[in-house]
Amino acid sequence: MRVTKKRTFVKTAIYRVWILVTSYLFLVLVGKSWGDAVGPALALNVLYSIGYYTYDRIWQNIKWGIEK
Repeated sequence: MRVTKKRTFVKTAIYRVWILVTSYLFLVLVGKSWGDAVGPALALNVLYSIGYYTYDRIWQNIKWGIEK
């Protein structure tokens, strides 16, 4: 079983859009203005996207728990 880098990228992108929306809404709910919430939400999600992609690619190389 092999997972392509393209699949990992698409999976990461879809997940990060979801997290971007929810983190933005959270920042607004805790008192940030709509405009002040945009910068931190985008910055965090760029960094976390790189981290998640790397984490997922590492797990693709771990054979533990994979059954045929």
